[in-house]
Amino acid sequence: MAGLKTASGEAIDGSFELQVEVEEGDAVEQAGSPPAAPRTLALRVTGDLHVGGLMLLIVETVGVQRDWSDHALWWAQRRQWLLRPGRTLDALGVGGDARLRFAPQHRPLRLRLPNRRRLRLRLSFAQPLAHVVAQACRLLGIRHPEELSLLRPPEEEEEGEGRKGSASPPSSDFDLSHLLLPPGEGEEGPGPEPLPHLPPGCYRLLVAPRGGLGPTAPPRPPRGNPLLRRTRLHARWLDSSRSLLEQDVADDEELLLRFKYHCFLDLDAQRDRLRLALLYEQARWALLTEEIDCTEEEMMLFAALQYHIDEVGGSGEPGGAGEGDEVDDLDAALSNLEVKLGGRPSPLAHWRLTTVPELAEELEIYRPRKLTLRGFRPTWAVLKETSLSYGRSPPVPGEPLQQLNLRGCEVTPDVDVGAQKFCIKLLVAAPEGMSEIQLRCRDAPQYARWVAGCRLASRGRSLADASFGVEARGVLGVLGLQPGGGPSLPPTAPGATQRPPPDPRVLLAPRFQRKVKAKQLVPRILEVLHRVGALSPAQARLRFLEAWRALPGFGLAYFLVR
Repeated sequence: MAGLKTASGEAIDGSFELQVEVEEGDAVEQAGSPPAAPRTLALRVTGDLHVGGLMLLIVETVGVQRDWSDHALWWAQRRQWLLRPGRTLDALGVGGDARLRFAPQHRPLRLRLPNRRRLRLRLSFAQPLAHVVAQACRLLGIRHPEELSLLRPPEEEEEGEGRKGSASPPSSDFDLSHLLLPPGEGEEGPGPEPLPHLPPGCYRLLVAPRGGLGPTAPPRPPRGNPLLRRTRLHARWLDSSRSLLEQDVADDEELLLRFKYHCFLDLDAQRDRLRLALLYEQARWALLTEEIDCTEEEMMLFAALQYHIDEVGGSGEPGGAGEGDEVDDLDAALSNLEVKLGGRPSPLAHWRLTTVPELAEELEIYRPRKLTLRGFRPTWAVLKETSLSYGRSPPVPGEPLQQLNLRGCEVTPDVDVGAQKFCIKLLVAAPEGMSEIQLRCRDAPQYARWVAGCRLASRGRSLADASFGVEARGVLGVLGLQPGGGPSLPPTAPGATQRPPPDPRVLLAPRFQRKVKAKQLVPRILEVLHRVGALSPAQARLRFLEAWRALPGFGLAYFLVR
């Protein structure tokens, strides 16, 4: 029946007119630039035409020489992509009333990370959300993308900034929309190092504490039932089985990249620097915004770990006892090898190898006992290896000293810098039970030496350990004092700076700040900081995540059932 027409002039050969909108704009547009207006084509097609043939017909009709490989057909009425080029229009149900759009699959999208950094990436709007998240994680160098997903910002933020169609969307910290994955890259996450196309400066800021941004006080939670607020949080997750365009996500819209499934696999401090940093930031903000409940003692531990990570990781100080040990241990091993080979080591190296260092000073010691009125009294104390010996002051030659083995003991600081109170409480195991002894130091440098020595002795290590100086300087840093000289305290590192006191307004959730004044919270944070001050930033983050995962409300999701 080719050539037959109706009275109105329309062909009756089974063909129909199909309206197709073509987006001819660049695949990667500049942020803030208005999109190009689509061009509408009226094509005469038949039902047995397959999708690939329709795309070829569109390209030939447009007549523009460019790369069309990223374009695909979007059916607006049914909200689905036509990605199978072998399917015919009749099989898909496409008729004359259909309105198709020939548009690029990869489009710009803004992602807000848990550390409040905003990235502009070019991601696929045609693949399921799980593939999109995996693509973003491979660009950022994050392993195990199955743990993450995307969700919309809270409604109050959408009202302030405008979620879609906003004339001035929030600016991105890094525009990475020009980066694309290599075609042959596998589905598994990248190796321990960041991808070559990820800018090094961007990677350093993303793994820095707080994302390299200044401290921000947590907002006060809105009034109302907290369970309803947590229910709205879980209602904002996007569907992992559907594409972004199917879920009404617009170009340059801002979404939140968060860890959704709390089953964290194979956490490695070396290979997962960015993954650990983002997971720590999400856990920190979950506690500060009261998305998860914790007790007051647990909040003090979280605050102390936050302060330690921010100050040590952000100031470039040695990361606890773990970073400076390698070089010192290597020097000691080389000096020991030189002695064994018959060389001539320096006198200082020979003295370190043949002499066991010790702390011998006058302290005030008090042993609580029943039916006694004695308090602190001056005593000559000697700390050597893991033993604490004490006796009369000044020492009398030949007089036996009382001795305690500090291996496995509990070391609890009792400090008040304003009142010049520097005490150390030791709980030592004895045959009759636990025995308590208290040491009072005259000043902060002496206190730093003795608390560092007691901590090493409790772990079965002597003062010859390379971490003694780092531990003592860390104690002084916690107190907010400059490390001073001493007989057993190494000199301060050139880059060491005085730490500011912790600010409870940025470290604690608002409900804890309403109970107690800030002046009373600072000593409690510092007291907990004595127990975690020797950790490196990576170890402190792992300790923070371990305590977060131990909370009773961890991993619980709330849904509203009507």
